[in-house]
Amino acid sequence: MRYLAPLLLILFVCCIGVFPVQARDLVFVPLPLEQPEAVIARARPLAALLSARLQQPVQVRYIPNYQDILQQFKRGTIDILHLGALPYLKLLQMQVGAEPLVVVNEADGSTAYTCALVTAYDGPSTIAQLQGPVALPQPLSTCGYLTAAYLFNRQGRDVEQLSYTYLGNHDKVALAVAKGNYQVGTMKTALALKYANLGLRVLAETPPFPGFLLVASRANLPPKRIVELRQLLLGLTAQERNGLQFGRHGFSPVVDAQYQQLERYQLRQR
Repeated sequence: MRYLAPLLLILFVCCIGVFPVQARDLVFVPLPLEQPEAVIARARPLAALLSARLQQPVQVRYIPNYQDILQQFKRGTIDILHLGALPYLKLLQMQVGAEPLVVVNEADGSTAYTCALVTAYDGPSTIAQLQGPVALPQPLSTCGYLTAAYLFNRQGRDVEQLSYTYLGNHDKVALAVAKGNYQVGTMKTALALKYANLGLRVLAETPPFPGFLLVASRANLPPKRIVELRQLLLGLTAQERNGLQFGRHGFSPVVDAQYQQLERYQLRQR
């Protein structure tokens, strides 16, 4: 019996070597551009692929508010984050260890996208005719206040002269405008085209903005893991991407200088 305790200790140590402790889950937060079920469904195949390739579980978490997303990243509860150009710049200004990984390519393979001012089929034909109200997704959305202010200013109008409301995501903006609850709204152009069958049409469009991107937390992930993540995403084959929704069109390297273009618009954010 006196040899039993040392023997058990040896067996325990050996088992640890054979069966390593499971690494914690990585938390991936996609932007809440659409309704929760749609966002989560689109992101899950990518999370599953990353889990398999990294040998570490990756869970998708939906957070409905952009400001909450940035604050949770700051608190260290998010490992991989999906961002548009404006919230990415805001995150960089917070100096919380945000490391850009890759740009998420658009359907045409490009690394840029546009935002649109949309109206119903029987809505105004020019910005000059607008009386409001205006539907916006969120204050920190690139396709929100920044887009409205830019498109209005270009036509000599001030969005502050009209009433506007933040509805939360692009889906809600599209449906509210299509139903006639708002005269116009702003959203990503590619998403607006999904609602053309509801009579939604584009009234005005921004120049291309630098694309949506994935960002990693340097506070949570070691440099080697970040490099591994970036190489994995950039190296996905067409066959591997074919099983994805989020990232189906591939990923591209981040050119950080392109994101500074937003500063030249000198628009107020609310």
